[in-house]
Amino acid sequence: MELDTVLGAAGEVGELVAAVRAALDRLWDLLEREPQMLRLLVVEAGAIDPELAHRLLGLEALTASLIAGELTRGREEGWIRPDIDPDVLGHTILTMVGPWIMRELLGAGNPGIRERSMTAVFDVLDKTLRPRSAPP
Repeated sequence: MELDTVLGAAGEVGELVAAVRAALDRLWDLLEREPQMLRLLVVEAGAIDPELAHRLLGLEALTASLIAGELTRGREEGWIRPDIDPDVLGHTILTMVGPWIMRELLGAGNPGIRERSMTAVFDVLDKTLRPRSAPP
């Protein structure tokens, strides 16, 4: 996911949204190159091995905490609204993206629908994160 390009690099909402979108684009590329491997890890292995399922949930929590850290940093620096809850929003962002990732993993992906859904999700995030007085 090239976390160094996402974490600590943004100085305004548009940059953060673009960095997260680029990370997801890399995930889509991985899904297209290795759909069976990722499907095994995310969908099937959790049903086979309870320990792996537990680790995958830990990965979600880690990802949400990394997002929350960036949101907290942006809030402290003044380029993210002060009234958001970074911890809640970190998990919410993953919840907004998760169903589209699952569609891809299950083979129901469609590049047009993927682009439309991701654009809608990131437009909502952009508008949600900006301080009320900041221009889009």
